[in-house]
Amino acid sequence: PRFGVGMEFRNFGKTSGFGERLDGLGKYALDPKVHWTKENKREKLEDPSTMSRLLNRFAPHWDKNKKFVSDGMMKSKVWVEKSPQNAVLSTFLEGVYNMPLKDDGTVANVNDGTLKESRRLATKFLYITRHPIANVYATDKFVRDSMGGNIDFEILVKNYIALHKYMKMDENALESPVMWVRLEDFTANPSSVLKDIFSFLDVSRDDGVVQNVLDGIASVNSNPNANYISKWCTDGIRRHGRLLEKYADDLNALGLDYDLDVCK
Repeated sequence: PRFGVGMEFRNFGKTSGFGERLDGLGKYALDPKVHWTKENKREKLEDPSTMSRLLNRFAPHWDKNKKFVSDGMMKSKVWVEKSPQNAVLSTFLEGVYNMPLKDDGTVANVNDGTLKESRRLATKFLYITRHPIANVYATDKFVRDSMGGNIDFEILVKNYIALHKYMKMDENALESPVMWVRLEDFTANPSSVLKDIFSFLDVSRDDGVVQNVLDGIASVNSNPNANYISKWCTDGIRRHGRLLEKYADDLNALGLDYDLDVCK
């Protein structure tokens, strides 16, 4: 499911019979049906074709990596899938990627809580987050500059909260290992954070390996939020400060350790 993410150019501005659409970038977590879990999508996890359809969609990207050319799925130790909507699909994806298939092709032990005992888990989940003010402004900038559209500031804030609530809910329900990374921590010290990520993924964290990865990145802005925080302190707090006060308890309850008082 894409929930409209990646399809905004086609969908933007269209409405359903019930008002503004709740799919697409900056809004999709507000759709009450967006959170897929092992429980509410049990029928899909009892159908082996679910795994086939998912792998058929992602396999061409995994198989054409730079190092292994056209044999990536066979030789790569880690496959990475980073679609934004994975944030509301975590436990469902855990069920799909660890789907235990019998010799006759049927599925067993999907929802009985014995997944960890029945086989070695194939999944790990890495959640990457960003300061809510910067995240909202970055989303707003993309919507305005790239799509010529507009999403209400409060909708963006509510979407951020809803999205992270689902991530936290799934973190508690997942049997797979989970790691959280704040964008600001990575950009401030990319080598150290990347080593931590590689350790989490159980791949080499040697200095040479890490540096080789970083050398492949054009540049890492050590303070990617600077312009957005400046914008907030000079104009945003006047226009939207009441919203941050309104949702401060919800934002702090997410446990992301972000200081909302950025204009000190």
